[in-house]
Amino acid sequence: MNRKLIIGVCIAAAAASLAQVPDKPAASVSDTPAFPRHLLADAGSCPLPAWPREALLYDLQGSSTVAFAIGADGAVERARLLRSSGWSVLDDAALRGIGACRFKAGLDAAERAGPYPMQFAWKLDGAAGVAPQLRAGSCRPSAHFARFVPDALASGMAASTAPGSASGVRVRFLVGEAGVPARAVAEAKGQPPALVTEALDLVRSCRFDYDDTPGERSASMTGRVVES
Repeated sequence: MNRKLIIGVCIAAAAASLAQVPDKPAASVSDTPAFPRHLLADAGSCPLPAWPREALLYDLQGSSTVAFAIGADGAVERARLLRSSGWSVLDDAALRGIGACRFKAGLDAAERAGPYPMQFAWKLDGAAGVAPQLRAGSCRPSAHFARFVPDALASGMAASTAPGSASGVRVRFLVGEAGVPARAVAEAKGQPPALVTEALDLVRSCRFDYDDTPGERSASMTGRVVES
């Protein structure tokens, strides 16, 4: 699928514009003026991170907010995640992105301390394609999990089963031939490995179909396996 990658404009590059942002790398934006743009070593010292290939494969989107301090040599120190995008592959790319920035060396302790914020808003622009539909009754419930809930259906659900909640296991996968899930990956978030395996087994038992909606088909699916 040919979709453009839009993450905004890196606040570290004052002269940047959306027209100058390439299709492939991610750009960063900040919701707050606290980012120390004036302390950057130069206008190009906060490069745009590459969009992770793994995220592109699954059409993952979201916003990762990080915080950091500045070392005496101008390198980023103590970078940490403040708010997750919901996908570790995007959050890790955001941390790598801020870690690549370089600031002026020899700043005083107050200027270096921070913590300074930066938000990386990973967004795919353009048509998402026709998503596969879960075949009713096709998922095999387990001891701990009752069903798979696609993200596309979560907006009308209770907060306890919405994709951003702590309930269940967040998953991503591709729908292959005959509607069979493939390359299923879980966002474990500290959950026991046996429980994560059980959630992935439920996903692999599900089957999917495409309706008659015209347009290019998308093979990527994200959602949550929710508890019984």
